[in-house]
Amino acid sequence: KEAEAAGLHCVLATGRVAANVKEIYGPLGLKSPCICSGGAQVVDGNFNMIHTCYIPNEIVKEVLNFAKEKDVHVQIFQDENFYFEKYSKWVDIYNEISGLNPVETPNLHEIPVEELNTPKVLILAEPERVLEVQAEAIERFPMLNIGRSRPTFLEMNNPEGNKGNALKALEKMLGLKREELIAIGDNQIDESMIIYAGLGVAIGNALDEIKEVSDYIAPDNDHEGVAHVIEKFMLGREPKVF
Repeated sequence: KEAEAAGLHCVLATGRVAANVKEIYGPLGLKSPCICSGGAQVVDGNFNMIHTCYIPNEIVKEVLNFAKEKDVHVQIFQDENFYFEKYSKWVDIYNEISGLNPVETPNLHEIPVEELNTPKVLILAEPERVLEVQAEAIERFPMLNIGRSRPTFLEMNNPEGNKGNALKALEKMLGLKREELIAIGDNQIDESMIIYAGLGVAIGNALDEIKEVSDYIAPDNDHEGVAHVIEKFMLGREPKVF
């Protein structure tokens, strides 16, 4: 809030879909745009959609069939709903953090292709299984951007719908320069924006591969890494020690 009051932009960039983020954005008191769905959606401060980059419906159909072959839980998203074929523990796990409406849809892979409009496809499984499925998915779908947002979450997006490209779109919309951008992240879906930003920051608990492409390593989540970056690089003062 202090940074925005000083005329700076604090943009939340998340893998969550826009309808999910709206619930938490208001209490944060932010007015800047928000990057959602790993970069496939960008909304303004009033949550009007200003940029989208969805997966082609034909590819969504192929991914759903792939998930069925691999016997893993898969979800697609539309508005405030997420759709899945068969109830499992993953529905409860995702529902607890998302606030979206779960919709059980038998034969999800048989939905007419023209109705499969989704910003992303999400596969949920145990961490070891996610790594296995990710390796196969990367080979099967070279046309998609595939990465983990959590150890148990495998996200699939249109390759143009990543956080880096969303940040680039916001750069133009807000009249900023690349060297004025700071991106903070910890996981695979953050890599593109960390590389694109003038200053790419990994927090202390980030994956090693994210730290390797970052310009600066901030404290971890338990020690207010994001606040550290805002104070040091945006407000220009000595960060508090938490």
